[in-house]
Amino acid sequence: MDFFEQAIYNYSGKSSEIKPTIATGADMRNGSRWREVDTGKVYYYNIADDTWYEAGPYNITIAGATPTIDMRTLSVMEQILTTLKKIEYHLYLGTDTELKDQDV
Repeated sequence: MDFFEQAIYNYSGKSSEIKPTIATGADMRNGSRWREVDTGKVYYYNIADDTWYEAGPYNITIAGATPTIDMRTLSVMEQILTTLKKIEYHLYLGTDTELKDQDV
């Protein structure tokens, strides 16, 4: 048997959707990944038995958690975005005109 690497397919869909398999007529690659967008669960495809297997235990704390961000991080992200907008505008104009933060 030859062993070689090949590209896998990355799928996503709702948990209620039917996952693609060879039996459903899909062109499948061993190790392809399916991510359920509504549950966050991840599955990997095994071509030997044409079956999807869930990857590890589902961490319920991640699904129920509300992402948080501190104000310092938010401020830095806003500064980065403003700087990127200035750079984009300079590239668009092709000049070195000085721009103030309120200009972007």
